[in-house]
Amino acid sequence: MNDDAGKGSGSSAAAVLDLDVIDVTASREVQARGVEHTTPAGSVARALAARMALPNDVPWALRHDRTGVILDEESPIGEQVETGSRVVLTPKSHLGGLR
Repeated sequence: MNDDAGKGSGSSAAAVLDLDVIDVTASREVQARGVEHTTPAGSVARALAARMALPNDVPWALRHDRTGVILDEESPIGEQVETGSRVVLTPKSHLGGLR
């Protein structure tokens, strides 16, 4: 992202996304412009959490607001959402436990 939420060249308009981002409580909202299409969603989530001054000791995930799908943190964000999408920054919840 070129807009303080990540890094990249942003050399091609088709290679970047513009996203509307809210935190899970809807108390913070930012516009992320120039998000590199190939950046893993987990990296975008961490950068956005820092930008929104959310706790850095919490693992964060992105949820697509329209579909409710949690984005795969290792996959490129551009393969999971399109420009103009609204995503929700949410703490990862690990329900259940390992036995």
